[in-house]
Amino acid sequence: AGLSGWGGSRASEKALQTMKQSEIDLSGHTSQIVTEELLQKAGIVWTMTAAHRAAILAQFPKFADRVHMLSPTNQDVLDPFGGTAEAYNQCAEQICEHLDARMDILELRSLSEK
Repeated sequence: AGLSGWGGSRASEKALQTMKQSEIDLSGHTSQIVTEELLQKAGIVWTMTAAHRAAILAQFPKFADRVHMLSPTNQDVLDPFGGTAEAYNQCAEQICEHLDARMDILELRSLSEK
């Protein structure tokens, strides 16, 4: 979900192709805007950039305990939008690496909910 623009946009062709390489189908994906209701439903929110995190917290400060950078070292994930296919591939690799590093958090949350 994002903070600017409008909801309902489809994934870019390069994003579709990049994810297809990993057998992930984004053809039904549409964007949505971050709302208080969406944040209320989320157990954890990971942002791609520090600026995105700051913007969410400026608008919704009561969710500070749920909104974190995806990167465990708080480094921005590069936005490939408008870039080359290689930029999309690099972004996907970054996201996968960060998700792998965050699996412990997901597993702990899953265990605590049982």
